[in-house]
Amino acid sequence: MGEDKKLPGFCPLELTEAMKAMLAEYKMEWSRNRQALIEQYHITNYDEAVCNELSNVRRPLVLVRGRSICREQAMQLIVVEEPLFGKGSDDERSWFDPRSNRGVLKNIFYRQGYSWLSTWVYTDGTIGGNLIHLGKYPELEEFVPMYADLAGKYPFLDMVVSYTLVDECCCFLCDKIDPEFGYDKQCTCKDCIPYLDKIKKYKEVYSVSDFEAFYYSYWETDHVRSDVGNLVCLTIWIHNGQANILFGDPAISKFNEYNTLYCAPEYAFMFSSSLYRDRHTCICDKQFVEDCFESIGKPRNLCNEYVERGFISPFNENAIVVTKDWVIRQYNAYITGK
Repeated sequence: MGEDKKLPGFCPLELTEAMKAMLAEYKMEWSRNRQALIEQYHITNYDEAVCNELSNVRRPLVLVRGRSICREQAMQLIVVEEPLFGKGSDDERSWFDPRSNRGVLKNIFYRQGYSWLSTWVYTDGTIGGNLIHLGKYPELEEFVPMYADLAGKYPFLDMVVSYTLVDECCCFLCDKIDPEFGYDKQCTCKDCIPYLDKIKKYKEVYSVSDFEAFYYSYWETDHVRSDVGNLVCLTIWIHNGQANILFGDPAISKFNEYNTLYCAPEYAFMFSSSLYRDRHTCICDKQFVEDCFESIGKPRNLCNEYVERGFISPFNENAIVVTKDWVIRQYNAYITGK
């Protein structure tokens, strides 16, 4: 009884001296790269435990909140960061597919594929987004430079990018969801109590036709709880041309500050990818894309070519371009009844 029990036929792998040497070299190289990152971005409150915990989350929820910018600044940012306008985009001889490179912007124009693809900058200059990190098990070296480098390139940005420990979902730890019976009418979650009847009503609707239906039919997976800040573990604070990397309580505090300033119930749905799943709404129209091409010296008709090549989802001429003002009007009309 006191003997160790082993699985029949299972022989644990014993590391050879060569394998041990390779592992030691890998750890040393990893440590050098991490230290270089810490020094490059002047990280003063580095927390190894937070980094380890975050790297175990498959695709974490990422929350962006920030002060609005003007339309010209939004276009400047989009044409540089969106792969659609990148190098080789107008050279038919080169291999080019903007869908293969989803960078700091979450692929604004190609809306087919993952339903969570969205953005954090809108054509009216609004800054904000509830995003899902597209890589798996993120390491600092993967995402810190991607966002932190925005500070020097666009000194007008004043925003936070906050990583949470929530995996592949916006809604979390909400007792309104009963895995067997669906929605619990006795839910005590303060975010859900006012809307339980409508959430249940639109859960059973497969075709939505107005803002109210959009708002409630995706509630189960897409609403962000008001206490989401408690699960923030790392925040990239971009302001005054600088980027500060914050961990733990400072990361939570800074996110909560910006979430209070730059997110409100009447337009928070704008940050959800659900609003853009149907072709009745869009982040931008064809004219904006053409204007972007023209601003960097490329022909406007390149937009038509990209639709034909499948780089851009076909434009619906009747689709509503989502802006903060439009979302607020819809919210007041359909949700609050004003």
